[in-house]
Amino acid sequence: QCGDDLRQDMLTLQMIRIMNKIWVQEGLDMRMVIFRCFSTGRGRGMVEMIPNAETLRKIQVEHGVTGSFKDRPLADWLQKHNPEEDEYEKAVENFIYSCAGCCVATYVLGICDRHNDNIMLKTTGHMFHIDFGRFLGHAQMFGNIKRDRAPFVFTSDMAYVINGGDKPSSRFHDFVDLCCQAYNLIRKHTHLFLNLLGLMLSCGIPELSDLEDLKYVYDALRPQDSDADATTYFTRLIESSLGSVATKLNFFIHNLAQMKFTGSEARPTLSFAPRTHTLKTSGRIRDVFLCRHERVFNPSKGYTYVVKVQRDNPGEVTFVQRTFEEFQELHNKLRLLFPSSLLPSFPSRFVIGRSRGEAVAERRKEELNGYIWHLIHAAPEVAECDLIYTFFHPLPRDEKAAGTNPTPKPADATWARSLGKVGGEVKLSISYKNNKLFIMVMHIRGLPPLQDGNDPDPYVKTYLLPDPQKTTKRKTKVARKTCNPTYNEMLVYDGIPRGDLEQRELRLSVLSEEGFWENILLGEVGIRLRDLDLAQEKMGWFALGSRGHGTL
Repeated sequence: QCGDDLRQDMLTLQMIRIMNKIWVQEGLDMRMVIFRCFSTGRGRGMVEMIPNAETLRKIQVEHGVTGSFKDRPLADWLQKHNPEEDEYEKAVENFIYSCAGCCVATYVLGICDRHNDNIMLKTTGHMFHIDFGRFLGHAQMFGNIKRDRAPFVFTSDMAYVINGGDKPSSRFHDFVDLCCQAYNLIRKHTHLFLNLLGLMLSCGIPELSDLEDLKYVYDALRPQDSDADATTYFTRLIESSLGSVATKLNFFIHNLAQMKFTGSEARPTLSFAPRTHTLKTSGRIRDVFLCRHERVFNPSKGYTYVVKVQRDNPGEVTFVQRTFEEFQELHNKLRLLFPSSLLPSFPSRFVIGRSRGEAVAERRKEELNGYIWHLIHAAPEVAECDLIYTFFHPLPRDEKAAGTNPTPKPADATWARSLGKVGGEVKLSISYKNNKLFIMVMHIRGLPPLQDGNDPDPYVKTYLLPDPQKTTKRKTKVARKTCNPTYNEMLVYDGIPRGDLEQRELRLSVLSEEGFWENILLGEVGIRLRDLDLAQEKMGWFALGSRGHGTL
């Protein structure tokens, strides 16, 4: 490594290493990838290489230069490298833990200049950051606008991996809980980090030169806050990062810049194929026939098309299954190599009216069949090109297509526990201190959809009964279009003596906000406070249902 001052990288990595030790000592393994880095002189040094890892930019541009605006690239890439279901679930678990660790570490240390060329992902699902040239909040600027507009990098394609699709699932609750737990553990050691960084003030690192730089870490760790307040604060940070268009725009600009610098000599490849195959390595294809479509639920709902591939070798028949989007990717990448006059026309992606999915899949089956037949019988430079031979080469997932139709399985069947009671569950933390009752509304899972089939806009409302004057009403914010919302909001009842508490019941309702119409009740629970030993905090999932008393 030449031209970079690696002292700052060494210091940053050492701080992350200490954070990781704190987490591990507390029984929390965040699956962090911490590489070695050594400065050997001014502008020179050595950095350890991490095998089987790619930058997010490389993964995203497999889906085109606008890949940073799409939600599927990371999930598709992990699926490609972990074709078996248990492998993929392990990779997703590694991703959830390491992504949470990266969010906390980069926020606390103010690591800036984050773009998709300095965030990497291993094939095993571990995410990690490289190149720590800017930290303690010293962001790069565009004029007087900070390039890093979000508190840390957490984007919708990362959420897509965690949720197992584009809708929030209970896995996202696990991710938020991990982030908040990791953040609170580091906050307990605020003085350690301030002392260590304070010792480095005189070392000549430009971005760590005065007390203002230490104040950045102090402000980020919020030592004056309670754990509950810090949990609420970090949850809001996650939400603002997820909603940041600026991060995706920054990634997109980086994709464009890198294309400009590297040119376009690289041959296009298919994002879902781990390696390239050729006529020579696979054997000549004699015929292809799209024989059926199948409903799939994992990694997201849709249809896949099973293609029978016959080669010149007698009796060599394979079956491959590809989605409409994968056919479309093949066509788009063929267009980069060949003029349109040499290629058959591709079926339209758009469907007029609200056609049923099954009918659309059936129509597309016929159209795609014609498309692939014309591809195989096109001019030799098209029909024999590597893209086509890679597309029709079996992937590990294709072995299942040769047998009977697989039993459909919902995307997160392995993740979500059977709830047993219609209406879902709410996770609460209830505590009582100094005549104050604290109710932390954390998450809800498994809410029923509305009667029209849409997801609700849920919020939580509580009363402390008996309450004839309705003075004890408390409400959370409204979550949008989700059956698995996260709140991490504290509702507080002040001035309640312990003797009074024994006679009260907490009535919690979950409603969907309906604008002009009356809000819809999705479920409620009544919790007798005398049934809880509030000498210590009580945390757990409470079943929601029609009127009745709650069970923990």
